[in-house]
Amino acid sequence: MATEIDAQFASKTNDFALELYKQIASTDKKNVIISPLSISTCLSLAACGAAGETAEEMFSVLKYDGAAQKQSVAEQYGRVLAGLNANPTLNIANKVYVMDKYTVKAGFGEVAQKSFYSEAETVNFGENDAAAKKINGWVEQKTNDKIKDLISSDCLGQDTRMVLVNAIHFKGTWKHQFEKQRTIPMPFWISATESIDVPTMNIKKHFNYGVFEELNASALELTYSDGDLSMLILLPNERDGLPQLEEKLQSINIADLTSKMYSQEVEVALPKFKIEFDVDLKETLEKLGMGTMFTDKADFSELLEQPDPLYVSKVVHKAFIEVNEEGTEAAAATGMTIMLMCYREPRRFVVNRPFYFALVDKKLKVVAFNGRVQNPRN
Repeated sequence: MATEIDAQFASKTNDFALELYKQIASTDKKNVIISPLSISTCLSLAACGAAGETAEEMFSVLKYDGAAQKQSVAEQYGRVLAGLNANPTLNIANKVYVMDKYTVKAGFGEVAQKSFYSEAETVNFGENDAAAKKINGWVEQKTNDKIKDLISSDCLGQDTRMVLVNAIHFKGTWKHQFEKQRTIPMPFWISATESIDVPTMNIKKHFNYGVFEELNASALELTYSDGDLSMLILLPNERDGLPQLEEKLQSINIADLTSKMYSQEVEVALPKFKIEFDVDLKETLEKLGMGTMFTDKADFSELLEQPDPLYVSKVVHKAFIEVNEEGTEAAAATGMTIMLMCYREPRRFVVNRPFYFALVDKKLKVVAFNGRVQNPRN
């Protein structure tokens, strides 16, 4: 069970998740899928090798109250990753690649191994094609071949000292699967005035459902047959209401939203969708206040035994999600309470306009993936 500290840690991790999502969503108007958990895990591992102002900045932007919390943050990640990897449908892995003839400091190596379950491997970045092939091969293996070419060879060279990689993969089967013969073309409003027909899945079952007037939206929780993850869909009341809903996300705890929802019979219409998304996070992280690590003022003196001055040149993230009748497959590189209600007509939850979604671990209360669908056909 999550301890009090874990609950606080989860809440801070989700605060960063929403801030990151909001920043990415505001600069990109298309479909989005990211794994904030993958990104924060990778950045937190790097932060454990940072010192001075760089460490202070990284831990603060990650919402962990500064570098004094380094030990505590590492321990919490150890618990979170152990909890996530106990889930049969989810796999999350970290890897540290170090330049040949360079040595990881013992302290960082221990934190990487014990708390982040990360192994280190030496590689010659000077042979950039071979190095990229090795790193990308590991990512492909860990994400069921869904994430390819995460690192391009031109990012690597004789001056590269270290590459930190996180990969996460989820494949879940719906607890209540949609029947394929009930999937029919239905209109989906891509703007207030324009609609397109998209393959839409239909089902009528008991689901956790809630109406949130303060968000001007309704919510539905779709559970998976194994493990603790569920998909939460937030549907704005207006056809073009998603931007306003995204503005309000910061004010709510996504992982706790399901506790305000009730199990009732709902007629659900949900479009099938598949999203692939990649983003260079440098600009996003700079806007959030994590800029020093990209400059010559960066201090990563806790990483390597050698005194070379180090800085971060790139933070790349790629993610993938596919939702169909059987369930969900998502990848990225970087017990239910049923309350009795009196009988009423089944609710209708027709997802025929842009919406926000999150994959949440209900036990750990962390957001593993989140994103939005503007157009299911793209």
